[in-house]
Amino acid sequence: MNTGHFLFRLFFTGLVVFCTFRCTNYSTTASVQAPPTLISIVNNGNSNFILKVRAQNPEFIFQGYRIYSGTTEALAQNPPDLNLGAECFLAQAAIVQPIEYTFEVDPSTNPNTAGVSCRIFTTLITGTYISMRTLGLSVNLQDSTRTFRVSIPSNTLIVP
Repeated sequence: MNTGHFLFRLFFTGLVVFCTFRCTNYSTTASVQAPPTLISIVNNGNSNFILKVRAQNPEFIFQGYRIYSGTTEALAQNPPDLNLGAECFLAQAAIVQPIEYTFEVDPSTNPNTAGVSCRIFTTLITGTYISMRTLGLSVNLQDSTRTFRVSIPSNTLIVP
């Protein structure tokens, strides 16, 4: 075995052990995600809507978006339970790049239409309000649990 390779592996192993047991300089404050901006919503017929959204995915913990609907603007932006919305996970999203997304909101399990970033499987009702929030991954280092942390709400649009 090469001595240089052995010493490098020994140093790296020692560094990992040191960081695991001695490094306590990490933040317990959750990162704040920026909310998206809803641009437009168009009815394509048959409960199928195209939603244009402008957003920036600021960190590697970015996971996607969650859409909420309600009979009033306040209910769409502040639902009683933040877990009740429909998600869209964007695995291939560009980090730290402002981008305009095209979402297809449709309750069916059809594949995405060409040019659509993501399909959100939910039903929207004409005349209701919609809002979105950014989903970020939140990891508790003490018990190794993972949850989603949601941003503040976006603006609202009325479903046509």
